[in-house]
Amino acid sequence: MQSPYPPMVDTVNTTIGGLPRYRPMVDYQGMTDRPNYSEIGQRLAAIRMAFSDLSQKAWAEKNGFNPTQYNNWETGVRRITVDAAEVLMDRYGLTLDFIYRGRVDGLSEKALKAL
Repeated sequence: MQSPYPPMVDTVNTTIGGLPRYRPMVDYQGMTDRPNYSEIGQRLAAIRMAFSDLSQKAWAEKNGFNPTQYNNWETGVRRITVDAAEVLMDRYGLTLDFIYRGRVDGLSEKALKAL
């Protein structure tokens, strides 16, 4: 069977408007590893449960956070910002060392008892 295309048309190496198709210089397939902040998220969940019985959404709204953003923090998709962590520090007697690293030294007595 004869090809329906004239012999001058290259059907394998397609182009966009006569220009060669863009080929990225970086192989993105191997770059699927995203940072995992699950340990920080577990501590945030523990803080929420220790100081209230609120849902993630209610807790986020109570503390002035966007509920979707807070969900990303608690599930470990994203890391909580320092500004947001400072809100929790001021309200609940926590430290940045506890939120980010899990160190309990320096926590207030109230926070130690709750956690």
